[in-house]
Amino acid sequence: MNFPYFIGLNIFTATVFFAFCAWLYFFLYMIKSFKQSPRLKSKKYNINNYPKVSIIVPALDEENNISKCLDNLLDQDYNNFEIVAVDDSSSDMTGEIMQVYRKRNPKKISVISASPKPVDWIGKNWACYQGYINATGEIFVFTDADTIMSSPSTISLAVSYLVEEKLDALTGRPSIIAHSIWTKITLPILWTFSHVKYSALCVNKTRSRSSYLFGCFYLINRKTYESIGTHKAVKNEIVEDVALGKKIKQHKFKLKMVRAEDQITTLMTGNFMSLQEGLKRSINLIPFYHNDLTNIWVMFVLLLEPFILFPFSCHFLLTHYDNLSEVLFAINIMTIILIISINATQLVIGLLLNPIYALLCPIACALVSISFISSIIKARCGGVTKWRGREYIVNRSVMDRQFLY
Repeated sequence: MNFPYFIGLNIFTATVFFAFCAWLYFFLYMIKSFKQSPRLKSKKYNINNYPKVSIIVPALDEENNISKCLDNLLDQDYNNFEIVAVDDSSSDMTGEIMQVYRKRNPKKISVISASPKPVDWIGKNWACYQGYINATGEIFVFTDADTIMSSPSTISLAVSYLVEEKLDALTGRPSIIAHSIWTKITLPILWTFSHVKYSALCVNKTRSRSSYLFGCFYLINRKTYESIGTHKAVKNEIVEDVALGKKIKQHKFKLKMVRAEDQITTLMTGNFMSLQEGLKRSINLIPFYHNDLTNIWVMFVLLLEPFILFPFSCHFLLTHYDNLSEVLFAINIMTIILIISINATQLVIGLLLNPIYALLCPIACALVSISFISSIIKARCGGVTKWRGREYIVNRSVMDRQFLY
């Protein structure tokens, strides 16, 4: 046997076997997370004496969503809440629509026009902070303008869960409405990664360092929020939900995550370019985080190599047909089948979408890996990334971002 061929085939086999083992672990852990994570279920609670809740809704250019959001929140059956709608310097009719709702419901809705943000603040963080300054409740519910509560009792259930479990903070994993085909084919991979790195099974353990808040829906009591420094403590973080979750755990407060796919839905829209920017923002979802070079290698081996190597493994099998080429082909094909199966499972159970999109997972793997790798390189070298129409300098640290405009 040709020695270089033998060495190369062994390396390919070893790396693909690593990918197979990793994806098998992802699949088993994802299923375990689905089965064992607590759910935000319908349950009768006595909510008459529960504290006042402030629902804070930051919105930037959300004229297509804000009316539905506010109507939905006004329909909530919790009997002691206010809505603090924050217009984050929108260039469309978002602020005007908010004012119409305020005039119709002056006792329930207050509208805040966020003042010009300081240069070292991220836009959404500043809007959330402005909402906090004007909120009067004992418990804060942070949600997005494109998020909908699927039941009139969602806020009641969440507050009840927070109170009954004696929690300091609670977040719910939502279902996602995806209109773009690009979103439908990439979400399963991201959602699988989130189950692995930020599963409720880890987040809910008091001694675990794992923490996460879904930015579209989380509750936190005033004392806890102020103790961790409010959004001011994470003012320059693009991924503020991750940063806030870390603050909660670092200060030894009690945080829980629940599955709330049947209670909360959030919209994910955008064209191909906005999807790319969103993927770059999600770099924190990488399951194996060590350093930049390790992450690049892991992303390549997990997401790209199984598909790139497939035609070569077929070629090796047809031209050499030895035991090693057979092993490489077998592991390669099993890895691809496993990746497709994981995507299909996540589409059906976690995202409530058609599993047919799993067949496009090679494209999804390419998009996700390229976005992650480019983000790592940009964080290492310094560069500018865009998010929600704004530009940010990406510093050496992935979680250290500075506001530009």
